[in-house]
Amino acid sequence: MNKIFLTLMLIFSTFLQAEDAPKFTLTTVNDKNITINQLNLSETETGLEFKEFKGKAVLLALFGHRCPPCLKEIPEFISLTKKHPKDLEIVAIEAQQYPTDKVKEFVKEHEMNYNVVAGIEHNDFIEYIARMAGYTRGIPLPLLIAINKNGEVEQVRAGLVREDELEMLVEELND
Repeated sequence: MNKIFLTLMLIFSTFLQAEDAPKFTLTTVNDKNITINQLNLSETETGLEFKEFKGKAVLLALFGHRCPPCLKEIPEFISLTKKHPKDLEIVAIEAQQYPTDKVKEFVKEHEMNYNVVAGIEHNDFIEYIARMAGYTRGIPLPLLIAINKNGEVEQVRAGLVREDELEMLVEELND
């Protein structure tokens, strides 16, 4: 597992360095804009800057509305958002091409209290993240990208992450 993680991080940082500082504006299902810029931390390190969330840790999660592990993460994300309102933002992108109106219903039904984006309207960003993470033939779901309060990508994790691991991760991202 550690070798996979290190390989993904290397690929992720290589793509970030090679790209011409892309910028994206995502719109949540609640019509909130989230501006994301590539952040050059040094000559060799890059990250992602969430303009609206400066100084906060960000969990960027790609999920699917029909994905059992993704559904299991929802209550965990809700709990994390409640526990860390001042130092954490979660941005979840539905990546199975579910129509926007259906994603809005899904958010309401699951009482999701964090930022949710209908991926069908932001395929360019999903493709960008997939390329950076080294996925050329689809994205494993769920996919979590953990970004610290300084914009540095700390972890890229495919698959379900347990609630206790998420809690420790949030603490590390805010150190």
